Amino acid sequence: MINCEVITYIKTHLSKESPIPLYQQILNLVRAYIASGDCPAGTRLPTEAEFEAELGVSRVTVRQAMSMAFKQGLVVRVAGKGTYVAGAPGIYQKQSFIGYIVHHLSSDFNTKILLGAENVLKTAGYYPIFCNSDGNLETENQLLRGLQMENVVGFIVQAVHSETQDRVLAELARGPVPVILLDRVVPGIQADLVSSDHFEGGRAIVHHLIGQGYTDIVYLAHRPLQLYSIAERLRGYQHAMKEAGLTPREPFTVGQPIEPGYDQRHRTLNVNEDIVLDTISNYLLSPERPQAIVAANDGIALLIMEAAESVKLHIPGDLALVGYDDLDFASIRDLTTVDQDPYHLGIEAANQLLRCIRGDRDHITRVILPSKTVIRGSSINPHQKKFLGSEA
Repeated sequence: MINCEVITYIKTHLSKESPIPLYQQILNLVRAYIASGDCPAGTRLPTEAEFEAELGVSRVTVRQAMSMAFKQGLVVRVAGKGTYVAGAPGIYQKQSFIGYIVHHLSSDFNTKILLGAENVLKTAGYYPIFCNSDGNLETENQLLRGLQMENVVGFIVQAVHSETQDRVLAELARGPVPVILLDRVVPGIQADLVSSDHFEGGRAIVHHLIGQGYTDIVYLAHRPLQLYSIAERLRGYQHAMKEAGLTPREPFTVGQPIEPGYDQRHRTLNVNEDIVLDTISNYLLSPERPQAIVAANDGIALLIMEAAESVKLHIPGDLALVGYDDLDFASIRDLTTVDQDPYHLGIEAANQLLRCIRGDRDHITRVILPSKTVIRGSSINPHQKKFLGSEA
């Protein structure tokens, strides 16, 4: 029986706006679907014509993806019958494959990390199996188990935030196969980490605001605040305020304690935006509104911009704003933000994993990369020159 659920899986995750070629996306998604265990050995895959019709891509694109899947031993072809999931490793040996899991692959930030890692791994003769956990711990666990069955020799994991330490990732980190944590520390798990310097990035962007003459500054984030990158940026905000002799405010938080993702196609967060926008709008209309807001990331900053527009506040005239991540829309919206150089982040994660695979595993290593403040119009104080003139 043809398993057409694979079409639904691929269609759901396929992005024609991604810089990753469509045939490569299809191949990656076929790998991930097989690794999840939902497509066991012997399962007949849809035909090229079925893929073409359901995915809205060309026959050439489908053929490229399935040809690569065959060459890498993922599928077998039976003349006159169809294409089936392979029951054993193909022409590449098992040491060729790397498991790569992200919590969301929809933003250009994560796509650039992936491209950097893929470039290094392919050059070294390894074939990454890309998987998207969609921010769900159960899915992450399932994918990791599936990748174990594929006998991968290394993992790069952008882990789902969770308070529980009872997770497959913790078990893997204690095992013989190297695990690289990408851009976030996971409490209770001892593994190599490659991340940007979220603390220093948060500190530097707050110093920029202070240099513009702002003294009443708030850190605004989506829950959960305990997420490593968000917590480190908050710590950077607090440190910068105290360095300048200012009192940091309590962070203003919105949303449920579920890690949000970013939908690049719709340029929006995958949260209940109406509720979040109402919360932010009411805050901006309240006496508690600050002079400037440090958004935990660009997705939150975009919602703050929309809320400000809805209540007739001007940025930066009435409210200065900065974000974090330098996503694709940041330059369009003239948003001051922090560039983490995600492509370089992916390169370093892959290089660290290769070092571990080659035997350099004597101690836990943390590679912390610098970030860069990108100054645009949203944080430039239009009143600063007048203020400085009165002080002279």
